[in-house]
Amino acid sequence: MDKDALFEMLDIESGEDFQYFENFAELVEYDGDIDSGVMYELIGDVDMKTFAELFESYFYDTTDHLPDDAVDLYTLMDNIKRVLIGISESVRQGDEDGIVRLSDELNRFRLWYSADASVECVDGDSGEVEYMTVRDAIAAARAEQLDKSEHRFDFSDALEYELDEFMMTYADMADGEEEESEQ
Repeated sequence: MDKDALFEMLDIESGEDFQYFENFAELVEYDGDIDSGVMYELIGDVDMKTFAELFESYFYDTTDHLPDDAVDLYTLMDNIKRVLIGISESVRQGDEDGIVRLSDELNRFRLWYSADASVECVDGDSGEVEYMTVRDAIAAARAEQLDKSEHRFDFSDALEYELDEFMMTYADMADGEEEESEQ
């Protein structure tokens, strides 16, 4: 996908327009290929404070609908959120390499979340087994709450997501919060 197609899909004209929950959801729920250079162009123009807020909001909304027994997936997704928000904070503080890391990590998350069919879903009535993405399994769990159907989800293969180590000190986070309060 090239930049024009990505921006059209996100219904934006530039990275500065990437500021709504729907933009973020559309991006991470897209299961097709996005060139890393195109992702870099988008992320390079996005306000990092807004990005972090969108990511936090999206993760809260998503993990709020996980099945009760998906504690390991919840923990993994919380750690992914922390890494991506941490990298976005380092970009806000001037880390020029952070945009590349953030683009790569966001693209890796997006593919794991929306393209890799690694979750086993067993229909409680028929016993039929289906493999789906983490995104689709969470959507099915959410729908299950509404239509009272029953499924068993096995997220164990999806837990094979290797987190890149990213360290951010408390001093770095405090500096970021201090800058926010001064504005």
